[in-house]
Amino acid sequence: MRKLAVLALLLLVVFASDLSAQQMSAKKSMLLSALVPGLGEYSQGNNVRGTIFLTAEVLTILSYLRLDKEIEWKQRSFEQYANRYAGIPLGSSDSYYRIVGKYQSSDVYNSEWEQYLRNRFIIYENDPEAYAYYREQIFIPEEDSWDWSSSDKFIRYRELRKEKQQMEIYINFSIGAAVLNRLISVIDTAVISKGNQKSSNTLSNLKVIPDPERLGHSLVYEYKF
Repeated sequence: MRKLAVLALLLLVVFASDLSAQQMSAKKSMLLSALVPGLGEYSQGNNVRGTIFLTAEVLTILSYLRLDKEIEWKQRSFEQYANRYAGIPLGSSDSYYRIVGKYQSSDVYNSEWEQYLRNRFIIYENDPEAYAYYREQIFIPEEDSWDWSSSDKFIRYRELRKEKQQMEIYINFSIGAAVLNRLISVIDTAVISKGNQKSSNTLSNLKVIPDPERLGHSLVYEYKF
C-alpha cells in the first residue's frame, strides 16, 4: 500500500508540473483542489502553495494507511489473546468481543441477566412467555461460554481493546484532516484565481491611446474594484 501511495505521489507531481504550464479557469482549479489538494494551486501557477497542500495530502494518506494497518494488528492481537486465555473462537463478532470485555465469565453475564429478567418479567409483569423468550435470546449457551483465567488477563484484554478503539479514533481524525485540507485548498485556489484575474484585468486595462493635444500618445490605466 505504501509503494502505491509513493507511486501515486510521483504521478501527481508529474501531473502537477503539466498543470503549472497553463492556467485553468477558477471552477476547474477548485474542482482539482477538491479532488487532490494542491493541484488547483498548481493549475493557477502557484507551485509553492501547491506543494504545501500536496505534501499535506500525501502525509495524511500515509498516516491513514499506517493507522489502518495498526488497527488490523490490534484486532488480531486482542482476538488471539482472547482465544488463548478465555477460549473465545477466533473471528467472533465484534458484539461478542465487546461482551467478553465487560464480564469476567459467561456465568457472571448470565447470572446478571437472569436476575434482571426474573425481576421484570416474573415478579413485576408476570409474563413467563416474555421471560422465556428474552432468556433464550440473551443467554450465552454453553458452547460459547468463556472464563478469564485471572483478573489480570481480563484487564489486559480490555486494554488491548481500548488500544484498538484509540487507533480508530485517530484514523477518523486523519479522514477529517483530509477533508479539511481539501476545503482549505479549494478556498486558497479561489483566492489565487481571483488574484490572477485582477492581474490579468490590470494588464488588459493598461492602454495606449493617441493624444492630439500633445501630439503624441497617452498611457491610460483603469482599475476596477
